[in-house]
Amino acid sequence: MKELDDKIRVNLCRALYIITALIYLYTAGFGSFSEMTQRALLVTICGFTIFLRKPLKWKKEQTAFTRILDWALALGFTAAGIYIMAIWSDRISKVGAVPMPDVIMATVMIVLLLIATYKATGWPLVITCIVFLIYTAAGPYLPSILAHRGETWARTANFMYVSTGSIFGVPAGIAATYIISFVIFGSFLERFGAGQWFVDLAYAGTGRFRGGPAKTSIASSALMGMISGSPAANVVTTGAFTIPLMKRTGYKDYEAGAVEAVASTGGMFTPPIMGAAAFMMAEFLGIPYIEVAKAAIVPACLYYLSLMLVVDSIAVKNGLVGLPKDQLPSVKKIMLERGQLGLPIIFVIAVILMGWSPMKSAFYGTIAVLLVAFVKKETRPTLSSFLDALESGVKGVSNIVISCAAAGIIVGVISMTGLATKLSYTLVSISGGNIFIAAVLTALITIVLGCGMPPTPTYVILATVLVRPLTEMGATALSAHMFIFLFACIGALTPPVAITAYTAAAIAKSDPNKTGFRAFRMGLVAYIIPFIFLLSPAILLMGGAAEVVIAVLTATLGIFCLTAAVEGYMFRCWGSVTRILMMAAALLMLIPGTFTDAAGVVCAVLAFLLEKLIFKTSLGGAAHA
Repeated sequence: MKELDDKIRVNLCRALYIITALIYLYTAGFGSFSEMTQRALLVTICGFTIFLRKPLKWKKEQTAFTRILDWALALGFTAAGIYIMAIWSDRISKVGAVPMPDVIMATVMIVLLLIATYKATGWPLVITCIVFLIYTAAGPYLPSILAHRGETWARTANFMYVSTGSIFGVPAGIAATYIISFVIFGSFLERFGAGQWFVDLAYAGTGRFRGGPAKTSIASSALMGMISGSPAANVVTTGAFTIPLMKRTGYKDYEAGAVEAVASTGGMFTPPIMGAAAFMMAEFLGIPYIEVAKAAIVPACLYYLSLMLVVDSIAVKNGLVGLPKDQLPSVKKIMLERGQLGLPIIFVIAVILMGWSPMKSAFYGTIAVLLVAFVKKETRPTLSSFLDALESGVKGVSNIVISCAAAGIIVGVISMTGLATKLSYTLVSISGGNIFIAAVLTALITIVLGCGMPPTPTYVILATVLVRPLTEMGATALSAHMFIFLFACIGALTPPVAITAYTAAAIAKSDPNKTGFRAFRMGLVAYIIPFIFLLSPAILLMGGAAEVVIAVLTATLGIFCLTAAVEGYMFRCWGSVTRILMMAAALLMLIPGTFTDAAGVVCAVLAFLLEKLIFKTSLGGAAHA
């Protein structure tokens, strides 16, 4: 009985994933369904499959009762999803009392969505949703800063369920259009060899340099980030190859894990295909997605430049050298054998730049993957590989879809109660109208929430609340959104709950805490860059040409100084005193302003002169930094 149940679950989920992928590929290319149907159908299917894929257990064992309960929950969730699709067009045109069947089905949807969210992402997002739901009823009993009139359960449940401002709101809408389209596109690229091609190409290009395997990890993770946008997926995909290679060539196990974790995290904000939240940012701002991708170019480049400099410094201090040429794959051979796999990505970038919608770009990009895969026998699609790619795409997006729907509950509560306005006033009041203090508070809140929740719901929730006060204090809307987006991404890299680093540590077989703190140190620049563009959006390529060039140049110099300060090596060794000066130089050059830039240059020059003429730190001293 157990074996039969398991077989039914696997085959049913596979069939649903394949059918869903085909449906949403069709809508990407030829037009979507009605607003509610497009969103509710995907949420319903993803919820149903999560209940079957991640079964309930009693004392770590599956019993006959828990198996029956899995099916009951899955079918109950499906019933609630079908019901809203059936009645939505009728309900939006009516006013008056909420029908009791609607309240019952709304309650079923909310409760089962929270259970599905727990299965998909764990407790943090579920607990946050429950607190917000309690807040809707507790308004009259709270302090004035949080108080509101209070809402009945019938009204709350109806708003969460029937409106397109909550569970089936913008986050679910973006997931059911842009996100699923690009995840399927990435799945096809990966299934037909592009992922391994990225790794091989990066290895061939960087393997001969000192610390080559680490630089391979950075380059391949940046390339993989263009098609996956998921730190965990990047770690698992590229880390399985790069982490053992780094260890074999002299990197400590925790260093190898940390390099991969930091490199993979950058994929979330690496253009042209970024994390799911980037599509939501474009929707919130009402601008083309290409504008968001363009704004992320310099921050992503600075991030990866910093990491490249860090691993180079580690290689110098540990005496690591590159691999012999005869041990590396040939770039020419790689390009001749599988170079065509890069064409779909070039095509997608080109058509997005031409103004095509993301959905249309992803649809035709997926078609392009199939066409180029036919060129070589090794990558030629079969029916099995085609179905596997479809299945992998929807399976990979199901957790994101459920997270987006759950985040919609919080967005709905904020909308119903006017909480965003109250918290905006509070943040402005606490910061005294100082944008820097407000930014620090925003960063701390985002990191704390991002430690336990995926980046997408973290961004959605906090963008709803915290963008407004930042813009009121002088930030541009794009820089405020990007600020929250980047901190939501690096929350998973921040100790003590550094999920991405822990995933890499499992592959590296290293101490998770040691790996997490080393990753935090390696990715330090990611905690600084958002403050730069919040105060000076020139880093986001906003403003005049001269302003942009100066901002990028000084930020780049600041990255070099920061690496020297943190790692103790950059072109030469740096001692304790000069490292302090280099840290001051880095911070001053990273802070926008002519005076701070000049002061930073003075500090850097002073540090260089002191090190060259007086301290003359040896490599041994820097190696123990």
